[in-house]
Amino acid sequence: MAILAFVPTNLGKLAALLVLWALTFGRLTKVEAVFFVVVCVFFTGMNAASLAQGIFAFTEPDVLRMPVWELFMWGFYLLHTRRVLGGKAAHDRRPAVWALALAYSAAFSTIHDGNTLLAVTGVLLAIGLMLFHEREDLAYTGYMILLGALIEYSGVLSGNWFYPDPPPGGVPLWFITLWGGVGLFMRRLVLPILERFEGGPNENGLLAQAASQA
Repeated sequence: MAILAFVPTNLGKLAALLVLWALTFGRLTKVEAVFFVVVCVFFTGMNAASLAQGIFAFTEPDVLRMPVWELFMWGFYLLHTRRVLGGKAAHDRRPAVWALALAYSAAFSTIHDGNTLLAVTGVLLAIGLMLFHEREDLAYTGYMILLGALIEYSGVLSGNWFYPDPPPGGVPLWFITLWGGVGLFMRRLVLPILERFEGGPNENGLLAQAASQA
């Protein structure tokens, strides 16, 4: 957040972020590296669609209406969250998870009115949490909402991006459903894939430590 707020120029921010991540993440496994790249590519597409809808805008874009550092941010957000929380994946009721995830993606790609977007994605997130509310589901959802609040408000207040017709504080409430939904789907869709390639659950992180102490 400090880098995004205070380091000058988009390339300067990217360079500082890459150095910080190299120092704090340490060595990435091959699975984590592929995960980072895939997440960045996916969310670049999602961001491009949302920007085209006029949902929000960056003040100093470089490519695809985004600053160059934004192309890498979602890979960091999700890898950071997985490193912090860890825990086991869920492998049940996959068709329902995929249906919700597709509906979520469609909403953020096609709805440009903020109130409608909040209502639709709020209903989808509520349905998701009614269906999936294990401790890990709630932890990933809640942590991503907290992370999203820190990123969104610091980004808006530092002038890196803005929302049209913003409410007090500058950030629309649908940021809660965006980040919370990403957290829920990360636990339900992404972690099973990571476990399959890694040969088991992540034994590190807060959730894994809590499970070992229980």
